[in-house]
Amino acid sequence: MSDSENRFLTIPEAAACLRISRNAAYLAARRYRQTAGREGLPNVAIGGSYRVPAAAIERMAAAPVPADHS
Repeated sequence: MSDSENRFLTIPEAAACLRISRNAAYLAARRYRQTAGREGLPNVAIGGSYRVPAAAIERMAAAPVPADHS
């Protein structure tokens, strides 16, 4: 398993990687949950919050996510 497959980003961190607004990322994450993963920003519930797998961002962007994603 690569390092990116073990990393999870917050929704705002994912937004920064994708260079979209925080609000757009939250809307896309909600869309992902509403459509059972057919559309939107992939995310998983961990405790009471949502996290985006770094590997999903890399697939979307077809490029590695920098280790310093803030």
